[in-house]
Amino acid sequence: MSKRKLCSVVAAACVAVPVASAGSSAIADPALSFWINGVVSKNPDVQAAQAAADAASSRLRTADQPLFNPELEFDYESSNVNTATGGIRQTIDWADKRGVRTTVAESGEVAAVAELRARRQTLAANLLRALAEWQTADAIARVSGKQGELMTRFARLAEQRRQAGDLDQVELDLAHLAAADAEFRQTNARENLIRARQAVSTLTGSDHASWPALSNTPPELDPEQIDVDHLLADLPALHAAMARVAAARASVQLSILEQRPDPTLGIRVGKEGSDTLTGITLAVPLFVRNTFNAEVDVANAELIRAEREAAGLHQRAHADLLAAAQVYSNAQRAWRNWESSGAARLSQRAELLDRLWQAGELNTTDYLVQLKQTLETEVSAAQQHGRMWRAWADWLAASGRLAQWLNLEGDTP
Repeated sequence: MSKRKLCSVVAAACVAVPVASAGSSAIADPALSFWINGVVSKNPDVQAAQAAADAASSRLRTADQPLFNPELEFDYESSNVNTATGGIRQTIDWADKRGVRTTVAESGEVAAVAELRARRQTLAANLLRALAEWQTADAIARVSGKQGELMTRFARLAEQRRQAGDLDQVELDLAHLAAADAEFRQTNARENLIRARQAVSTLTGSDHASWPALSNTPPELDPEQIDVDHLLADLPALHAAMARVAAARASVQLSILEQRPDPTLGIRVGKEGSDTLTGITLAVPLFVRNTFNAEVDVANAELIRAEREAAGLHQRAHADLLAAAQVYSNAQRAWRNWESSGAARLSQRAELLDRLWQAGELNTTDYLVQLKQTLETEVSAAQQHGRMWRAWADWLAASGRLAQWLNLEGDTP
């Protein structure tokens, strides 16, 4: 079976319920694409998968070689009459086992290449998720730092107002408690930032100075324009699974052919005294002690396992695809609403609250409640931005569109 034919079988086997045609942003920001491509190309796991694909290609070349080499025979016998003969023997691949072995190796190569694509896309998705986590943690750390500065300044001003008789002791204590809470939050935010930075460093092996930023503009995706059939047919994991099914099916055929003997034909010429000898030999193995039936049973069981695993993978991929589209659509909508309305209103709110409190138009309790709500909204906005990008990474992974969106180098079906 040719690679082209096998890929057609893989695509035809990935059948799902259609929803519509696929629609999403065509390509990522060039800086992000360049960075992820660089990390993926140097990743040891990806390089190991590339080596596995190279090995599968070598196995294909090996499987396409003839199974049997010819054998030369020489025989000499000294008695009353000296006899010397020479000949050649060749075992014949009567059932074309070589062709079936080649089909098995071909399927193995398709599976290895698909697994390489899956490894590259999985790493790219993890990079995108880790980058979103780091950017979220960095934004929250900045908000927490601002909160710490505001609360420290607030506690200092509260001391001054207490000395001037403008605040009672309860309000002063409340200011100091708010400052302590802000310090705790800042410490926690820094710890989370360190962990998020470590997660990206683990995947990249580089410091954060070279990491790109994720934009505030969410990529486009219309859930009503998704073609599930088309997307699932291009999933590398499903390509690999269906290639393994094809390999298992060919292995069943090979195990059946192994029950057929390969005859050996030989030709001899020689001398017996002064007489010329010629002869032909035919040897046929007799599969009477081992009929190779057990091997057929094993191959059939492996085929059933591969088919069941492929069916389960397809079922999970179908559900993941639809869920990922819905989750991202919700996250995208929430972020767009925030960008269009809430973000502008929040930018100057902390400064306004501070002026109202210092002017005595806002008591300490109300000031702290409203300031806390303002800062928590900033944190929620940062978290929503991160959720949106993680949801986008999940969608790209579930739909197999990571290579297309990021323009991953060397990633072709």
